[in-house]
Amino acid sequence: MDISPDFQPITAGATTYARARLRLGIASVGAIVVASVGLLATGAAHDYLPDSQSWAITDVAWLCLVVCLYIAVAAPFDVLGGSVLPRRYGRFAPTAYAATWLRGVVVHGGCLVGCALVLLAAGRWAGDVAVVVASLLLVVALIGLQLPIAALIAGLRTSGDRIRASDASFVGGIVGLPGRERTVFPAAWGETIIRVQTARRTAARQSGSRTRGLLVAASFNTCGLALILVTTSASGSSVAGLTTLSLWMTLWSFLGLLVLPSLSRPAVIAADRAALAHGVERRDLERALEMLDAWQEDEPRRDRFVETIFHPVPSLDRRRAALTGEQSPTLPLPWHTARMALLLSWAGLGLLSRAVHCNCGRPELWAIFPGD
Repeated sequence: MDISPDFQPITAGATTYARARLRLGIASVGAIVVASVGLLATGAAHDYLPDSQSWAITDVAWLCLVVCLYIAVAAPFDVLGGSVLPRRYGRFAPTAYAATWLRGVVVHGGCLVGCALVLLAAGRWAGDVAVVVASLLLVVALIGLQLPIAALIAGLRTSGDRIRASDASFVGGIVGLPGRERTVFPAAWGETIIRVQTARRTAARQSGSRTRGLLVAASFNTCGLALILVTTSASGSSVAGLTTLSLWMTLWSFLGLLVLPSLSRPAVIAADRAALAHGVERRDLERALEMLDAWQEDEPRRDRFVETIFHPVPSLDRRRAALTGEQSPTLPLPWHTARMALLLSWAGLGLLSRAVHCNCGRPELWAIFPGD
């Protein structure tokens, strides 16, 4: 398999690394969820944040404060996931992690504040219906601007369809709005793995599986936001109401972490089979899957219960076994919907997108998640 010498799989101790990352993700997500539940139960947002529905120059300052508190809660987990664990297990870690992390949280925090201001303007202008519409428009913007947002967060350099990233877990993907998609790859990848992934991703695009994934992810978040606005004290017309919305959307994203991976896994297997149907040799496909697994978590087999709850991409062993199964390669399934739902949760101010085990503390993966 022809790949760059800079991208060598690291296997020593990697299973332990995968399990350590999973524990970190559980702790990180758990801390944010527990904090959200506690703040909602005590009504802290309405007690300490302004409920005024009129514009004030301090609105931006209050929103920035809320985002800074979120960053403070996430910071210890970021350091563990982006620096401590990778170094301990011989994985890639930036030499200047503080600067890398700071750039990431500033850009991501700025995106959250920007989304909050759009929702606040909509809520004050025309109420909750306008908030839902504004959130949908933000979803469209996030899909269309996914690549430039990722480049801003992590300083990624792009050249055509190639992206220069330092983290081997960065695998690119399909970016852009349906009908205007681009398929991007890490610059260090060789010709064969690009050919394999081109076949898989072309099938996902042409069959509509990628579009279905976006629609399911967008619908999940939009329905959650609308339900929260109707049934809780959240609103888009004040800083307190918007913060309450963010806390509820974080819990809604947690629900998505539990249910959406089960939709994503069959689409991954369908893409693998589609590649074979389109002429990719099985040995090339299997070798590509082995390298992707090694670069990301190096966990070729998992307990089925653990995979069902935490992993939207099936284990290497299950993907290999599924290649001999009988299933149409037309991908009638929502591809990559679980992780796209996390990205699109920014439009409703969800706070779990960079807490999950696959990207916790790794800014290069905050907007373009690890994939299949």
